[in-house]
Amino acid sequence: MDEQQTKSERMNIRVSADALSTIREAAALQGQDMTSFVMGAAMERARAVLAEDQLLRLSPQAVTQLERALDREPAAIPQLAALFKKYGTDRQEKGTDSREHVTA
Repeated sequence: MDEQQTKSERMNIRVSADALSTIREAAALQGQDMTSFVMGAAMERARAVLAEDQLLRLSPQAVTQLERALDREPAAIPQLAALFKKYGTDRQEKGTDSREHVTA
């Protein structure tokens, strides 16, 4: 929604005295009136919720694909097994931190 559109709708909310004081103080710190401050915060949160919903929503085909992947037996990864063999449990059992032996 374009923030420059004509504002024709009204929204009323009731808040506690503490909430009103907090919002008023925060808006003043930002150099905004309370309406702009509240609308900015609400729109930011609304956009984040909508974006997260769109990212997390799966199509029926994607759900089926995910379920099949989760049902399959895990595949062994030879390179990972070699790293565990080289840096993994044998060093940890001796009390050595394996991270100090790994270089990037």
